[in-house]
Amino acid sequence: MKLTLVSYNIHSGVGTDGRFDLHRVGEVLRETHADVIALQEVGDFRSVTDREDQPEHLADMLGLHMAFGPNVVKAGRRYGNAILTRLPILQSKNYDLSVPGREPRGALRCDLDLGAGKALHVFCLHLGLSIGERRRQERLLLSADILQDAARKDPVVVCGDFNYWGNKPVPALVRQAIHDVALELDAPARTYPSRLPMLRLDRIFVDTGVRPISIHPHRSELASVASDHLPLVMRFEAPVLEARVPSAPVQLIG
Repeated sequence: MKLTLVSYNIHSGVGTDGRFDLHRVGEVLRETHADVIALQEVGDFRSVTDREDQPEHLADMLGLHMAFGPNVVKAGRRYGNAILTRLPILQSKNYDLSVPGREPRGALRCDLDLGAGKALHVFCLHLGLSIGERRRQERLLLSADILQDAARKDPVVVCGDFNYWGNKPVPALVRQAIHDVALELDAPARTYPSRLPMLRLDRIFVDTGVRPISIHPHRSELASVASDHLPLVMRFEAPVLEARVPSAPVQLIG
């Protein structure tokens, strides 16, 4: 089965022109023809926009199933990660990756129904700004009850805004069966800032049950203004069950 996945930091729907416009975010997503969409910075707990239902509104606009993992809830306003998908959602769970004294962060997991008893685990996350904060969050992500638990049965995709400025691999996210798709395909995948992308803040990782075909930032006139990030688009084939490495142990490196 060939699918398209998009990871996109939508900056609460506020574009590079300083204007809030969730409709154009939806139009950018239409341009990608994605089957699975992982969104970061969805919602607004600072009350600078006029919509409290950002994930629901985008899902309705695109006609997709939706799961939302709020990391901040303040005065009824939510902010966090969302996954929109054409595939049925079997279940979803939001994991807390927060570090004391820093902005609350999380990883949203969705188990997607591929049919014939097969599933795909998709994690959408947004890591912190400091190195120390990210290292702690990586270790939380790699803990036995998050990534290892998902990897025991079905293929895994981990994507989002990792806030790593360099092009090298994320130090801790190295294990026997997880790969940075852009490095694996030797493809430029710079998504930030959207008007002149120079940094690879957004990344997609897959395990051996997922065969990446291509990866690229989605560039269009609308995408350059809708958010300060460009969408990162991966075309892939899943599941590749014969390539699985059962119960692969996690290695924390770096």
